[in-house]
Amino acid sequence: MKKLLFLLLMMPAFCIAQTNDKLLYGYAYGMIHDGAFGGGLAGNVELWNLVNIGPAVELTSFDGHTMIPVFLDMKIKHRMENWSPYITGQFGYNNYNVKQIENLTAPSGIQQMTTFNETGKYFWGVGAGIIRHFSKFGVYASYLYRGYTYKYPPDIKINDEIVNISDKLVSTNVFILGVTF
Repeated sequence: MKKLLFLLLMMPAFCIAQTNDKLLYGYAYGMIHDGAFGGGLAGNVELWNLVNIGPAVELTSFDGHTMIPVFLDMKIKHRMENWSPYITGQFGYNNYNVKQIENLTAPSGIQQMTTFNETGKYFWGVGAGIIRHFSKFGVYASYLYRGYTYKYPPDIKINDEIVNISDKLVSTNVFILGVTF
């Protein structure tokens, strides 16, 4: 994770150092995620002047707790002079770990306040956006619909009975404004 974050932080230097044949694009952005502000960095390699694909990392929150999604970002774009509309897809892991305290019920009906961790599992996102290119950089805006999965420990016990909590599925809207270089 630290190596990936370091690589992404170095993206501006790699992207600006390119000559005319640009193969590497960096994206830095701010976002509104589930009503909270956040930001992210992505580094994409361009394939066939159509597909951009590469790693990305974000810092945001969910339910008031820090969340750091790490994912593969893919954009399929169509260049029209200085504009590039695109569709995007994301798939990755959601770094999230929060202590929960809830009143759980055992299979026998006994209820008890129990402490356990809610952790991130995987997530996916789909959306669309548009880039306005200038000479050395561009600005862009996009919308994403995301689905997150959260998991719970399999060994939660109440009075020597095991309680299983199903994975939690959550979806949200993400609005992004950023620069590409």
